[in-house]
Amino acid sequence: MHIRTTFISLAMLAIACAECAASNGAPADFEPTGGIRVASGNGSRYNSTRVVGPKVQLNQRSDGTWGGMIYGNAGTPTPIDATFQGGQFVGSNIRLTITREGGETRIFGSIQDRIVRFEVGPTQIRVFTSSTSVTGRSETYVKLAGPGEYGGPQSLTLEGEAQQAPPTPAFALAMVGAFI
Repeated sequence: MHIRTTFISLAMLAIACAECAASNGAPADFEPTGGIRVASGNGSRYNSTRVVGPKVQLNQRSDGTWGGMIYGNAGTPTPIDATFQGGQFVGSNIRLTITREGGETRIFGSIQDRIVRFEVGPTQIRVFTSSTSVTGRSETYVKLAGPGEYGGPQSLTLEGEAQQAPPTPAFALAMVGAFI
């Protein structure tokens, strides 16, 4: 009887995952245009309508809103449902502002009740994260000789269009996915 119950549960999970994949509006043939690779194994890849990585699965829906999941340090999924207008994400579990000034892209706000700030410039990247339960961290990555390569507490590589640090929703969500 236990095997039958387990089989039924797995079948229901497979059907639910298939329905979720079919309804999220993401193309099956994901072609990333940029990425952020961090030595710790975190990171993310993105295009204009989708961001994927170990800690982030987000898609832009046909109505222009963004939805999906962000997985925190404990691996617990947090649903994201947000609009992006005028350089700002506003929605459930996310409030981010994206600006570009003097060649530097700044992303700041909160995700999962954690304060985050990313400053991405031509010679360095600064990452600040905090939490109500943890003191947080501040990391600085310095540009190295290779294209998109930065050194710091761990190696960091910006790939494709991420090397230009575009002030776009997908780049901002990719930075979150790499460091949350």
